[in-house]
This record gives sequence, structure tokens and C-alpha cells, in this order.
Amino acid sequence: MQSEALQMKTQKRRVNFGKYSGILILIVMIVVCSLIEESFLTAGNFINILRQISVVTIMAFGETILIIGGQLDLSVGCSGAMAGTFACIVYVATGSLALALLVGIGLGAIVGTVNGLVVTKFDAPPFIVTLAMQSVTLGTIFLYTKGNNVYKIGDFRMIGQGSLGVIPIPIIIMLVIGVITWFLLERCKFGRYIYAIGGNEKAALASGVNVKKTKLIAYIYSGALAGLAGIVLMSRLNAGMPAAGTGYETDALTATIIGGTSFTGGIGTAVGTLVGAAVIGVLNNIMNLMGVNSYVQQILKGCLIIAAVCVDIYTKQHKRGK
Repeated sequence: MQSEALQMKTQKRRVNFGKYSGILILIVMIVVCSLIEESFLTAGNFINILRQISVVTIMAFGETILIIGGQLDLSVGCSGAMAGTFACIVYVATGSLALALLVGIGLGAIVGTVNGLVVTKFDAPPFIVTLAMQSVTLGTIFLYTKGNNVYKIGDFRMIGQGSLGVIPIPIIIMLVIGVITWFLLERCKFGRYIYAIGGNEKAALASGVNVKKTKLIAYIYSGALAGLAGIVLMSRLNAGMPAAGTGYETDALTATIIGGTSFTGGIGTAVGTLVGAAVIGVLNNIMNLMGVNSYVQQILKGCLIIAAVCVDIYTKQHKRGK
């Protein structure tokens, strides 16, 4: 009995470590970075970090819902760039910021809808479907723009560069989306369904959950967020750049996994994803302040993904008592 109790306590500690590892990593990184670089621990630098992670975090909130439900979207970077660039084109042509926002978010939602329909109607692997959509969206915007950037976007840049008081608008958008995502996961029937599907899809189906509809909604939500993130990105860059979204899907996935979302589904939170994105932001920030080579930064990010996945697998195995 004593040995069983000790084993249960050990397993609980391991599970809690996996659950709170992102927060622990973030705290350790902040302490270490403040010791390495004096300019790190300033209010201005922290605001800069939050501004820089805003695009990735918005995408990551959509990925969080998908991954909790056992799904995946590798097209968010390219679809976001396509949606953001088209939003710039619409704004330059019409001068209407509202219409540009509607077009950008709508295009992202359309891409998400297509991804969701193909995955649910044909039981196609999300990895293959969204990887293919990555090429489709990138090719579409390059074909339309002939590879040229869209300049002279006027007040459109205020979305990514403006502020409300002392708080940059991208940070406000990121936090609002975070609250919405938290509400969907924690307070809505949709969230309960997503957790159930990711935990055991067959059991969820047997209990009356409309699995295909729930997955489709998750893809539409993720796609819409990708479009919004693309709008924020282009307005920050002060131009519509078709190739600017490449690689953002990797950072979004990294933020999600580091934040405690299990890659095998059924586990994850919006708050954890925000923490995971902050870890990436702090890492990027300190490496930039120290002048670390960009290629070295890519290597470290890749190692971070591997480490996060290993922690996730280790935690889940011990949670099951293996």
C-alpha cells in the first residue's frame, strides 16, 4: 500500500511538472536573461516582447483548439500571409479599413473551412491536407501579386503599429483573442466537445458528440485567427508581403506545445499557450540583444520543439502509469 501511494505521488508530481513546466521555464528564462543583459528587465523591453509575439500567439490560439481536438494546421503561416496581403490590396483600392479586415479574416476562415471539410468528409490526414493548403495559399497570393509587395497602405498600418494609451494595439488584439479562446474552451459546450474528441474520439462519438461538425468549427476558427494574424503582421511590416508568413506555423506550434498542450490531444489551455509564446518571445529577444546568429536561433528553436514534445510524451506516459 505504501509503495502504491508513493508511486501515485511520484506520478502526480510528474504530471504537475508537465502542466506547469512552461511557467517554470519562463520564470527561469526571465531571471537568467536579466542577469545576462541589463537592458532586458525594463518595461519597454517587455512591451516590445509582447508586441513581437502577438502574431504568433494569435495563430497559436487557433492551433491550441485544433491540437486539443487531435487535429493540426500547417497552413496558418501562408494562409495568414495571403489573407493579410489581400487585406492590404483591398484597403489600397477602397480606403475602407472595415472592408479590409472583413476580407482578411474572411479569407482565413474560408481556408480553414476547406481544410476542415477535406479532413472531416474524406477522413484525410490533417498533416497532408494542411501542408498542401500551405502551397495552395502561397501560390495563390504570389500568382495574384506576381511576387510583388503591396506598399502605400496608409492608415492600415495603425492596426500593427498604433497604440491605445501606452498599450500597443497588437497586444490588445492578442489578449482579446486569448480571452475568447479561453471562454470557448472553459465555458462553452464546444470546448467540452473538443477536449472529449482529443481525449477519445470514439468515446465522444458514442456519447453523442457531433465530431465532424466540432472539428469543422475548430478549423474555421483557426483559419479566421490566421487571417487576423496576417493582417496584424502586414500592418506591422507596413506592407503586404506574400512571403512574410513563412515559418510562423512552426512558431505557433512551438508556443502551443511549450504551453502544455499535448500533441496527442485532449490536454491544453489558452493561458498555457500564451505562456508558451512568451517563452519563445523571451528567447528571441535575449538572442537578438546578444547578437546571436539567426541560423543558430533556428537551431535552438528546433531543439526547443523536440524537448517540448519529449516532455509531453514523458508526462502523458507517466500519467497513464506506464
